[in-house]
Amino acid sequence: MTPKTIQSRSTFAVILILAPLIFSFALALDIYVPSIPAIKAYFNASQLTVQLTVSLFLLMAGLGQLLMGPLSDQFGRLRIIFSSITIFTIGSIICTLSTNINMLIMGRIVQAIGACGMMVSAFAIVRDLFSGDDCAKVYSFLNSTIALSPILAPIIGGYIEHWFNWRITFAALASISLMILLSVSITLNETLPMTKRTTMSTGLLKTYAHIFSNQTFFIFTMCASCGFAGFLTFFSSSSYIIISLLHITPDHFGFYFASLGIVFFIGSFISGFAAKKIGTFNTVFLGAILMTLSGLLMIGWYLYFGLSLFGFMGPMMLMGLGGAMLLGAGAGGAIEPFGEMAGTASALFGCCEFVFAFLISTFVLQWKVTSTLPLGLTLIILGCLATALCLMYRKIKPTNNLA
Repeated sequence: MTPKTIQSRSTFAVILILAPLIFSFALALDIYVPSIPAIKAYFNASQLTVQLTVSLFLLMAGLGQLLMGPLSDQFGRLRIIFSSITIFTIGSIICTLSTNINMLIMGRIVQAIGACGMMVSAFAIVRDLFSGDDCAKVYSFLNSTIALSPILAPIIGGYIEHWFNWRITFAALASISLMILLSVSITLNETLPMTKRTTMSTGLLKTYAHIFSNQTFFIFTMCASCGFAGFLTFFSSSSYIIISLLHITPDHFGFYFASLGIVFFIGSFISGFAAKKIGTFNTVFLGAILMTLSGLLMIGWYLYFGLSLFGFMGPMMLMGLGGAMLLGAGAGGAIEPFGEMAGTASALFGCCEFVFAFLISTFVLQWKVTSTLPLGLTLIILGCLATALCLMYRKIKPTNNLA
């Protein structure tokens, strides 16, 4: 019997096959968060140095896509996926065996390169197989798998840290990557035929400039970046607000962190169905409005009632829904115009998304977190920016089929 190809599988089966490749990035980011204090103490490192294991991971995951995307367009999706899983495994092993903080940071950088290669290739496969609103729908459903990480990873990581130690956390990531390698070896085949492959050349920068100058790509990418920046700013500041200001014990922190992941998970499914029913543009526009409202509610609650858990997490639930719409539908809208350069476009999209979010969250955290005002203001600015971009898109492309 001839093995079933991914092209002949149902949409649901494609999502199940590709989900682990995208989930790996979020898992590597979230699962070791409960171990950060232990890592800081073990290496006797400063908080700023330990924070590099997060910030450099994100930065390299973004910049690395600029290379991995074009490589997948030249050599095919499958070869890059296998190479990326191997790199991710090596990075996890380096982290496990680290004898100093610099070695751990290096391991995290290697992990990030592998994670971004898996992610960008998976998103490129979606564009190989789907188009239009179907593409946005699948992107949204795949984004929902990322939400499983903040739901489960901090809780699992907390128990690993409690019963074992931080090294076992990274050993677990290495084991998971090997299981993913086995899975894709059985279920995944090449989706980019030789006739559609493009050779990476010295003109790559011109290619990136061409893609970035596309109005549709730029607007939808920046909208998605606003959504991701909102999530990353929450990720970076939530421990200060929940633990330090609201005095929630660390063993309960993961459950509050998980609640936003649940909303993002649900929101990604809603985004997928909405992209099909009301169109990609309208889904992104709705997400921008919800993000703006979340920031207004957060600041309004704080000014009238002061700092409270409900006044923080309530608006964040609304942001989670809006952010999911911006991310899922935004990805589909951005990459839609670039069928034969899906890998390169997906790489640039991911790079812009990660670097923008990194810059925003880093800037916001330059100030000591003493209230929810900085986060609320950030959400308002990001939401208004995404809304303005949507209005600009409607003005310049009033009859675009994504609307």
